Amino acid sequence: MEKLILIGAGGYAKSILDSIDYYNYQVVGFIDEISNEKDHLGYPILGRSLNDLDDMHQYFYFISIGNNEKRSIWYKRLIDNKLRLINVVDRSAIISPRAEIGNGCFVGKLTIVNSKAVIGNDCIVNTRALVEHGCTVHDHVNLSTNSVINGDVVVGEGSFVGSCSVTIGQLHIGQWSTIGAGSVVIRDVGDGITVAGVPAKTIKKGAMLG
Repeated sequence: MEKLILIGAGGYAKSILDSIDYYNYQVVGFIDEISNEKDHLGYPILGRSLNDLDDMHQYFYFISIGNNEKRSIWYKRLIDNKLRLINVVDRSAIISPRAEIGNGCFVGKLTIVNSKAVIGNDCIVNTRALVEHGCTVHDHVNLSTNSVINGDVVVGEGSFVGSCSVTIGQLHIGQWSTIGAGSVVIRDVGDGITVAGVPAKTIKKGAMLG
């Protein structure tokens, strides 16, 4: 059984712990940069950084941080240190054998990823999210609970797609953009844009992160 460390001792870790493959991985604890607690959800907090570990290369890792920007920073750290990341895929998720899932991704309960969909690295596809056929989801994206992206949608790097939102087919969501919860997206969304409403309209333009 491989030893697994989770990066980030927050609320998102609850979902991760529910869905881990415990036949193959043993959770030994957390790394968390800000927590002053000794443990989280019954597991010890081992330190604030990778340097607090005796030998960082003996473990596998998963980043249990919901914030896309912070998660992307940790992803780069782990890759730069040549450390091993796993995917956490809940047993109830339905993933087409013709779909592709990147590295360090979470696919939550009752999620569906359909044929020819491509999910990048370090993505969250959360509870009951639907990724339809032919979609492309780039790195560090969060598809929130019950969100729907219909056929052949492209979601740019670092974007956040809110709960219960629907994006109609063949649209493009830019990099580091935000789709508000419950929105219906009927046209392309540019980089660094926040949209909300039915139909979704631009409510904020900001500097693109990344």
